[in-house]
Amino acid sequence: MRFFTSSFTVLLLSVSALAMNVGRADAEAADAASKPKPKVCDPKANGGNLAQLQYEALADFADLFVNQQDVLTAFNRYVPGEYKQHNPFAQQGRDFAIQFLTNGFAGGLVTDHLTIFGGQGYGIMHYKMAGPDITWAVADYFKFKGTCIVEHWDVLQQITGTEPNPIAFF
Repeated sequence: MRFFTSSFTVLLLSVSALAMNVGRADAEAADAASKPKPKVCDPKANGGNLAQLQYEALADFADLFVNQQDVLTAFNRYVPGEYKQHNPFAQQGRDFAIQFLTNGFAGGLVTDHLTIFGGQGYGIMHYKMAGPDITWAVADYFKFKGTCIVEHWDVLQQITGTEPNPIAFF
């Protein structure tokens, strides 16, 4: 009888543990399903709320790119294909931009003071970017197609720290 009791106890504990794990797995699956999915741009987006959708896309892109320095995720979500580049020192296309920007952040660039603006199919990110030897005020201008970024211009101003205007740049 003692063998039966201890075997039954082990079986009961095993079933209880299994039930708890199934319950936990169900809870984790429900939790994962309730979380927002990663955003991906829609080049065909239109309608009365397009300006708001573009602003939200720009805000997420800016957070990924400037704050998190996750260039690849930012570009995969919001620059899926066509990408016209107006920087005179850059090549056309998203692949060059991803490689160049990823290498820049890997080299120790620090970014802060991010502000975004958007409207009429365009968005602007204005921020400070500092490297080991130089600091810039940066304005990146983007053109949208739907909620996808398809075109880029930029303006950079070097910050020397000796500017006579105490509120220069930011």
